[in-house]
Amino acid sequence: MVAGEASADRHAAGVIHSLKARFPGMEIFGMGGPLMQDAGMECVYSMADLSVMGFTDVVCRLLDILKIYSGIRRLVSERKPDIFVPVDLPDFNMRLAAYAKKNRVKVLYYIAPQAWAWRVSRARVLSRITDGLAVIFPFEEAFFRARGVNARYVGHPLLEQRLEPFRVSWPPERIAVLPGSRVHEVRKILPTMMQAKRKLARDHPGISWYLYASRGLEDSEFSEYIDGDVEICRCLPEVDAAMVKSGTGAFEIAMHGVPGVICYKTSLINYILAKAFVKTSAIGMPNIMAGYKVVPELIQGDFTAERLYDTLGRYIDNEDLYRDTRSKLIELRSKMGDKNASEEVARWIIDVLSA
Repeated sequence: MVAGEASADRHAAGVIHSLKARFPGMEIFGMGGPLMQDAGMECVYSMADLSVMGFTDVVCRLLDILKIYSGIRRLVSERKPDIFVPVDLPDFNMRLAAYAKKNRVKVLYYIAPQAWAWRVSRARVLSRITDGLAVIFPFEEAFFRARGVNARYVGHPLLEQRLEPFRVSWPPERIAVLPGSRVHEVRKILPTMMQAKRKLARDHPGISWYLYASRGLEDSEFSEYIDGDVEICRCLPEVDAAMVKSGTGAFEIAMHGVPGVICYKTSLINYILAKAFVKTSAIGMPNIMAGYKVVPELIQGDFTAERLYDTLGRYIDNEDLYRDTRSKLIELRSKMGDKNASEEVARWIIDVLSA
């Protein structure tokens, strides 16, 4: 198995637990994080050595990435696994999947590359280099199957936590701040979020504020940016609204039926390159799933403290907007179903091995 960042570590760990429950002696090795290791995987390589984001990060770390890539290829050649399970990380993992397939190793890819957003040609490649593609959004199954991939919707791994709608109140009394799971994201996004928070707190002094911190980050990464009335939480508390960086957090908030504002900012070079390639009209998964803007997005130049203050403030001032947004998010949650992704992927792995 190969996973390269925090959410993939968590999702892959669930699969490992399910596999080990069936076959305690199963040997699982590769690259992963602490949760995969705790679940029983031999982490020959640590995902911390591959923690990059964006085009410029990759260029700066290219030599290190190539060393790890070559090392994992050696693992495939020398230890001859029965199956290779790449988890997300497409630019890295698709090359490894092709190498594994060439060496007659079965390949079950978990969490699909977002070929529906950019680089559609990846779908055709996946049809050649995988025996199966486990997708985590319902619309992805039809997209990849239409392009020759043996794709199957297995459910979203976050839904294993039974993400049900929060009990909310209007006007919002509890607001969550989710600045991302990487240090450089926090440094780029959190200061603007805090500026907007101060404006909102001035106008609505009764609001309680919570910062939802990724388990991979220390409290010290946030302390220089946040105010004393912001509580740092390691589990998402029940909240009424949120300002959230685009990514897994935005999906999680949406599945709880919590209206929010999706925010994103990166370096100018990364943004220009992304604009040139990405073909979707939205970047937040709730909006991509719905096919229209269920929740507002503030991207790059639009992501300012004043815009965030105004946009989030509409949920506080307009009950009809708040209730309508919440009902649409709850409808999205119902379309996800109740499949247990870890169990589904583990069963599929065993089926592939048995075949």
